[in-house]
Amino acid sequence: MIQDNLFNYKRFVFLKWALLLTLISSFAYLFDQPRINANGGTWLGYTLGTIGALLILWLMWFGVRKRQYANESGNLRGWVSAHIYLGLALSVVATLHTGFQIGWNVHSLAYVLTMATIGTGVWGLSFYLRYPAEMSNVLNRQSPEQIVAQIQTLDKDAQKLAKNESSMVTRVITNSQKQGIYPNRGSQRKGAVKNCATEKAVEYLQHEMMRVDSLSEIYKNQVQRLRALKQLRRYYHLRYWLELWLSVHVPLSFGLLAALIAHVLSVFIYW
Repeated sequence: MIQDNLFNYKRFVFLKWALLLTLISSFAYLFDQPRINANGGTWLGYTLGTIGALLILWLMWFGVRKRQYANESGNLRGWVSAHIYLGLALSVVATLHTGFQIGWNVHSLAYVLTMATIGTGVWGLSFYLRYPAEMSNVLNRQSPEQIVAQIQTLDKDAQKLAKNESSMVTRVITNSQKQGIYPNRGSQRKGAVKNCATEKAVEYLQHEMMRVDSLSEIYKNQVQRLRALKQLRRYYHLRYWLELWLSVHVPLSFGLLAALIAHVLSVFIYW
């Protein structure tokens, strides 16, 4: 039996609803014969506009619903599936609502923000299909705090191991311990750190082990530290892109809500 996921939830129930809504809206638009050019001010325009506005409000409610863990009104996976398919259907409903009449006004602004929000939603979906699972796997099902604690333990052990070694080894280990996950947001965005002190420590100790046998334990210690750092770097690199998406998608959603309110009010006041 195929397990339910975001796309095939309950045998694609929300895909079917979205396709039905899209087909009905498209056929209504094709067979409607308004006295003027098709636009949001015809009976069909008002109907599609009402449906679109209700969809927008419902889709925004998802942001509240997904944080209500005790809420029993439906499976969260089902809500996400509906959010995806009905959000895509909204792009068709909103476009037909405009009658393809776009201009420099608050009505078109609401449409542009609708499409931008849907677009960033698709962008975010591609992240959520890949990144959360990879973020979990890269940490080996540990939390970032647990790996940080491992690094702290390794640093304490390294101090003991380097106590009787040369001043150069001590300096290399001290510099390594100062090396954090990322020095800045730019490095986090790229997922790479130039001149990593821990990498340099590993390279130096690997070379020096040929002359000094006692450095093998310190070398192993630094290899483990570097491995832990790389785990955290990959995790926070992926997290950066998820947070970046949210910082774009969420403000766009609220901007859309404000434009929608202005759009509706202007219609009732001036039309």
